[in-house]
Amino acid sequence: MKRFYKLVSHEKKPEGYAILLDGRTVKTKSGAALNAQNEQVATEIVREWAQQGEKINPDNMPFTQILSTRIDQIPKKREAMNKAVLKYLDTDLICYPAENPQELYDLQERHWAAWRDWIAKRFGHSLQVTTGLRALKQPPELHETIAAHVEAMNDDIFALLQVAVPISGSLALGLALIEGKAEADEVFKACFVEEHYKDEFYLVDEYGRDPLSEHKQRVCLRDLKVCETYCLYLT
Repeated sequence: MKRFYKLVSHEKKPEGYAILLDGRTVKTKSGAALNAQNEQVATEIVREWAQQGEKINPDNMPFTQILSTRIDQIPKKREAMNKAVLKYLDTDLICYPAENPQELYDLQERHWAAWRDWIAKRFGHSLQVTTGLRALKQPPELHETIAAHVEAMNDDIFALLQVAVPISGSLALGLALIEGKAEADEVFKACFVEEHYKDEFYLVDEYGRDPLSEHKQRVCLRDLKVCETYCLYLT
């Protein structure tokens, strides 16, 4: 879409901070007003719209996308979205270390073991781990406890969890991020352990990383940092 506005601002209203383009309220796809929860979130969204060039690129507007999802999708589809997030428990990245080479296994455990321990302490049940390819079935008690925790989240926090979990491939890492136990950089390193391990063999420092892989990792890190910052704004 071609940029059609010059001035971006926000305005405090009873229902939140409205985002304005040349004085007109921004609407979501459903036609609802894009009202931010607080001034900090509104300021980030204003910055995103102000930084657009001749064409508007929604992919460069993560704060806007998260808030739009919070307004348009979550109230209507929360139950289905809960289930989608909770499915990651049985396929959680940090429960599937490589059997070999040993160096990769050790590196994965260096980044993953602490978060499995955190889950055990936080929710009272341990994650099972395998080096095989067959999917695990985590203990029913852990499923029930984490499901209750996720379902009890308010929509604002859940909006961040449902972004962080698919990015990392890990419900454990997503929960640690939004609870402020893990930093975005830590989660990023944990979910790209294997890729960074392989970089040494492909001489990435000398020849550079594959452009598609480089772009994917850059966007993932950006979005994890946005979730981290957004969450801080909500507390």
